[in-house]
Amino acid sequence: MQRNGVKLQGNGKAKVKARPPQWASWAAGLTGVGVALAPWLSGSVYVGARPVAPDDTLGALLWSADMPLMGMFLVSLLILTGFFIAAWNAEMWRLPVGRFLAPFALLIVWMGLSAGLMQSGWGGALRVVQWLAGLVCVLTIVAVARRGASAHLVLAPIVISASLIGLRGCSEYLLNALGGVPNWRVFASFFNPNLLAGYLAMSAPLTMGLLLMLGRELPESRRRSYTALLTVALWLQLSALALTASRLGMLALVGAAVVFWAIAGAWRLLARDFIMRLVVVGVLLLGVFWLSTPATQRLTPQAAAQDVHSGAFRIETWKGTVRAALSNPIFGVGTGAFEWQYPRYAEAGYTRSAHNTYLEIAAESGLPALLLLITFAFGWASRAWQRELPPDPNRPAPRVMDWRPMRVGVFAGVVGAALHNAVDSDLQAFANLLTLCALLGLGLALAVDGVSALPIRAIERRGTALVIVLTLTTALAAFGLGEWYANQGRYETLVSHVPQAAELYSLARRFDANNPDYLMDAGELYYALGRRETAFELMTRSVRLKPSPRNLYRLGMYYEREGDMERARAQYEAALERDPHSLPALLKLARLAQPDPDNPVLTDGAKRHYERVIEIQNSPYGRIRAVPEMVETAYGFAHLALARHYRALNDFVKAQGHYEQALLVFRNYREVTYPFNLAGRALGMYNPERERQILSAHLQTLNDLAALYEAQGRTQDADALRGEYSRLSAE
Repeated sequence: MQRNGVKLQGNGKAKVKARPPQWASWAAGLTGVGVALAPWLSGSVYVGARPVAPDDTLGALLWSADMPLMGMFLVSLLILTGFFIAAWNAEMWRLPVGRFLAPFALLIVWMGLSAGLMQSGWGGALRVVQWLAGLVCVLTIVAVARRGASAHLVLAPIVISASLIGLRGCSEYLLNALGGVPNWRVFASFFNPNLLAGYLAMSAPLTMGLLLMLGRELPESRRRSYTALLTVALWLQLSALALTASRLGMLALVGAAVVFWAIAGAWRLLARDFIMRLVVVGVLLLGVFWLSTPATQRLTPQAAAQDVHSGAFRIETWKGTVRAALSNPIFGVGTGAFEWQYPRYAEAGYTRSAHNTYLEIAAESGLPALLLLITFAFGWASRAWQRELPPDPNRPAPRVMDWRPMRVGVFAGVVGAALHNAVDSDLQAFANLLTLCALLGLGLALAVDGVSALPIRAIERRGTALVIVLTLTTALAAFGLGEWYANQGRYETLVSHVPQAAELYSLARRFDANNPDYLMDAGELYYALGRRETAFELMTRSVRLKPSPRNLYRLGMYYEREGDMERARAQYEAALERDPHSLPALLKLARLAQPDPDNPVLTDGAKRHYERVIEIQNSPYGRIRAVPEMVETAYGFAHLALARHYRALNDFVKAQGHYEQALLVFRNYREVTYPFNLAGRALGMYNPERERQILSAHLQTLNDLAALYEAQGRTQDADALRGEYSRLSAE
């Protein structure tokens, strides 16, 4: 006989707690594995096609994170399968409480409206599909996870995966340190160290909760082995977080830890063994800080003073994002369109994200979207933070496990995510979005009153699930398969196999027809093949779908090659309208305004554009950048043009000043950025034609400035410049 999931003896006394149905175990296990694989397959961020050799596609997917869209498809496929199994079999459908589910669903609807009305196209579709996959993850976990084996089937894969990510991060640092790069900041499989830090700020509190629960609940024979493994797992995750050298990531974890200790203390959950294990982890972590260069360098006052640009850049970016949100308060600039809509509001250097998820959502999808996000966050917290009475120790067997420590770990993990998303755009990485959704689902599934059970007829339940699964699978497959072929096409382009690249991009567009990056890349390939009409048709369509300054500039260059200067000028001006700080567009417009390129005396139009470049160099936009090591040579070209202009007008004082400024830029580029580009040759970061132009300008600056010094009688300085000229010429 069975009642409420508990097997009963003939006298009605409890004997053995029943296992969850097999279908529930499968649904929970598939969901847990999907969330666990997310940081490995989709921790990176899509930035366009990345070069992947056809023979290396599996390695690019499973290890180097060069295929985040394909990874997103595979991960989501596991979760959608779990969702379909649950919907097909569950007689009573467990749903999150309405105060959470309603605003979450409305947020996604509002994102879709913003994408449609503001015409953000492919980027908006991608963002909406990602959030829908996250919602399905929440629904699946809430439907099948109970306080027992089904919850462990979700929790265990996530903790194991996070620990292996930590081990990978530590190994990555060790290999680079042994290779002569002691200040390496670890990425693991994420787009950058900060996104990895955001993931670990969620996983570490979850691991702490599991360690506390098993340390309290397991019998002695099993307790030591499990808690020892979890102690090592926690140390690996915290060590990897330290090696990211993300100060804000560490602060987010500290905030989550404070919340963990406060709630665990208030609920009287802390045990001596748990505290001692954390002390051991802390001592070992101090050793990591002591031995690792990036962590120690980033935490010193000197490093803080040197890296002040990082904080200043974030603050200026937040100000620009607020301007974008207030200028478009209802539907924002368009869901997923931040990259190409934000530049017109920017006052600091280029960025792909707002470095603040809340402000980015407000800017992209409008203030109502931010309000809905805050509403469902408070709705979730009101359920997940509910107090409950501990299990009665005098209750007859079987003993009920106390899940309150796990609830504390889940809540602290969400707090860690909330804190870090205030200083970075973590949710741009699908792995972080999915992990956060898994924590939200667990928080409600394990709460006392976090779900509502509704009887839904089988035909309605199964039909709805079938529509959701087929719709999302189709969209996700299009994104993933398009990326699979586009990345191979990008590689064939780099090795100058143009026909093969065109065929691969054709396959990519067959699956993902509206991806503007594939359209632009394919257009450039068709131009190389001599098919001008098809090339311009594809590139023009790309610009319509994604009117980014970069795409407008690229189209303008091809019009310029065709000799259609009016259309080229129109594209450059459109790029400048989108981004008033677009240095490439300003340089192009300056050159188009100079009818005779051999005449050093500039026209008023050309001079105005070059002076605008110098104005940008001296503004916060030029001084405050996300990556100050990437030297912008446009400033050097502008100084050189103005120096030649003033020299031709016999204003040698101004000419010398501009020559010296140009030389500083080119030297800095040669020392800092050129080796980086050279090392990234395989990734398409090295452009031989552009490097020749930069070198030519550098040599001309040296030659002209040496002549000026010679005329002033500064022979020694002139000889030094000529020596530098000879060395560069020899290279």
